[in-house]
Amino acid sequence: MRSAVALAAVAGGLCWVAGAWVGPLAWLGGLLLAAAVLAAGAAMVSRTATWLRVLVAVCFLALVASLVALLGDSLGREVLLVGVGLLAAAAGGLALARRPAHDPRPRGAHAA
Repeated sequence: MRSAVALAAVAGGLCWVAGAWVGPLAWLGGLLLAAAVLAAGAAMVSRTATWLRVLVAVCFLALVASLVALLGDSLGREVLLVGVGLLAAAAGGLALARRPAHDPRPRGAHAA
C-alpha cells in the first residue's frame, strides 16, 4: 500500500509538471495527488478506528488543498503546477527509496 501511494504521488507530481503546458494532465495529476494525500492522511491514524482514519484523511486533504489554493493566489498557474508537482514527486520518490524500519518484535510463536 505504501509503495502504491508513493507511486501515485510521483505520477501525480509529474503529471502536474507536464500539466503546466498540457491542460488535461493537470486534472489527472490532481486526482492522483488527491488519492495520495488521502492515503497519507489515513496512515496517520491507527487502523483500529476506521471512522477516525476517514475523518483525518478528508481533513488532511482539505488542509493540503487549502494550502495549494493559497499558493495559487500568490503564484501563477504554471509556477504553482511545476512547484507543487516537483515537491510531490520528490516526496513520493523519497518514500519509495526509504526502507521500512525493522520491527524487532516477534510476529508469533514460530517467529525465527
